[in-house]
Amino acid sequence: MSDDELLMTAASRADLVPEAAHALDSEMARRRLGYQEAHAKKREVTRLEIQEARRYRPSRKASKYFVARANGWRPLLLALGVPLLLSVLLFTHVIPKEWFFPILSVCIGAVVALMVVQPWLRRTSSFWIALVVSCAVQLVVGYWLNVHLAPQTTGELKGVGVLTIVPGYVLGLLTFLLLQKLDRGKGPQPDSY
Repeated sequence: MSDDELLMTAASRADLVPEAAHALDSEMARRRLGYQEAHAKKREVTRLEIQEARRYRPSRKASKYFVARANGWRPLLLALGVPLLLSVLLFTHVIPKEWFFPILSVCIGAVVALMVVQPWLRRTSSFWIALVVSCAVQLVVGYWLNVHLAPQTTGELKGVGVLTIVPGYVLGLLTFLLLQKLDRGKGPQPDSY
């Protein structure tokens, strides 16, 4: 056996009969190999097998514009950090109380938009212009709902977050599609001398 094969066998020493375990111990000592090396080798081989299996496993299909799954710690940080920051701003009286809900809705809408689009899309100016339009609409709608609709309700405003975000997304999407169409309509410009 090669050293690698011997280390893999040593990692499964508990499965051997006593005579084979004794022979393994003596061969490991003769080659000056340790059982810590054997367990490290087994972990490395297992890690490589998992990596290989993931390479050939079909992944969830993402669309052209949207990701199939949000990865990383940044979305979690944004999702938790934005409401925390707004709460601090509210309690320090930096923003008036009637603006808290609209700003919170805008931030949540922007975070969701940033998390669900493909990375290449976030590098286009069309996306950022559409996001600004979307956030502006969300802010206006959220403020209007908070100021004009809230005094007339006896309880919490259920579903107002959705009512705030959806019109912004619709106008943002229309802006994005219009900018994409205008960008494609330009095409390559001939050089003029």
